[in-house]
Amino acid sequence: MLLLNACESEDVVAEAVELRELEDNGTRLNGTRLNGTRLNGTRLNGTRLNGDAGTSDYIEITKVDVKGKDKVIDTWLTGSELFVSTKKTVLSGLGLDDATIDFDIQGDGKGKHKKQLKIVGYGLLAPGSDVAVYDLEVKDGAWQPLCEDGAQAILLGDVWDPDSGERIGSYPDALTFACRGAALAKCVEFGYRPWASVGGVALRDHHQACTRMVRADYCGDGQAHTTNGTPIHVLDQLGVQNVDVGVSYVVEAEWGPDGATCLNYANARHAEIMIECDIPACGSSFASGGLLQSGKVL
Repeated sequence: MLLLNACESEDVVAEAVELRELEDNGTRLNGTRLNGTRLNGTRLNGTRLNGDAGTSDYIEITKVDVKGKDKVIDTWLTGSELFVSTKKTVLSGLGLDDATIDFDIQGDGKGKHKKQLKIVGYGLLAPGSDVAVYDLEVKDGAWQPLCEDGAQAILLGDVWDPDSGERIGSYPDALTFACRGAALAKCVEFGYRPWASVGGVALRDHHQACTRMVRADYCGDGQAHTTNGTPIHVLDQLGVQNVDVGVSYVVEAEWGPDGATCLNYANARHAEIMIECDIPACGSSFASGGLLQSGKVL
């Protein structure tokens, strides 16, 4: 069974995405159109797996309905694609059009609030890609897009704390709806697909490091130090992102899953910001042990 989290994003379209070395950063990790309720995750079978330590906010899936099909037996995620098995068949992709998921939102001492999610579209990030994208709607009075501005979502097999940006454990049944334009999905589009590997190296930690980098979360505490649309040069040692010879930049920082592993303060994305942690200066490339390197574009 699957575990559900939710999302926030900017307006984007489903078209082929060419990986670039020069990327836009952003301040958002993830969020959703659910009356501002903070979500952490539960299992689709209704069993709570984890929730926010400070409140009881979480969502509880109560039912999956696949139109015109038999009763759902199981659900799982392969890569970023959702699969649903019934008594007679296994469904995925376009076969899940109009499938609905019923769930409850609990928390804030207000009891349960019943909601319903619907899959209204499916496609691939680019021809031949292993990244699936979904159009999702939530019923909150009328049906409306789950992701802000109608963006599509990429399904990820993990759950993140919305405050700290920390990836919460590893569960085979975990699922987050990561809306395109926010950090979780943006890092997939950069090429850091957390279910994949390059040259025998798993990209899961590269993806987490990327979510810190995109938001300039230097201290790894969930605090962003940038503004949306600021260009950054992205580099790694695996060849997912390479040096862009047409861009002039200076090294800003190197990044691991817990934040910046080194930082050149003079090259920080915004010179006027206060960074409330002690990070060593960067030396030669990747000497800090970081997985990714960000450059401030000149």
